[in-house]
Amino acid sequence: MSAPVILLTKDTGLLPLVGEISTYRAQIMFEKALQQSAEYHLERLFIDLSGVPIIDTMVAHQIFQLIDGLRIIGVKTALAGISPDIAQTAIQLGINFREIEVYNTLAQAMKLKNLEIQGR
Repeated sequence: MSAPVILLTKDTGLLPLVGEISTYRAQIMFEKALQQSAEYHLERLFIDLSGVPIIDTMVAHQIFQLIDGLRIIGVKTALAGISPDIAQTAIQLGINFREIEVYNTLAQAMKLKNLEIQGR
């Protein structure tokens, strides 16, 4: 699956993105993440971009449309692992980060939200 949402707690999920994201994969990700977030009754979804080396403007736009779509269905979103290249693309697009939680790493995001992965 191009965009698996992994449950971290009963109401918190993770969308780990790895590798190159094509426009097609971004569209599938948009549809699947919205559907899975609604099915799991998520309150929060972490999107981890640390495994994505670079994205083009169309894909960046699609990711931020996903965030808007999630907001509409009541899911708070937090981004983690944004590379300098992805940050530059997002800024060039004029994307407003004011209402988006952004963390350096997924571990930082989870620590600040008092989430801990069990089984270590």
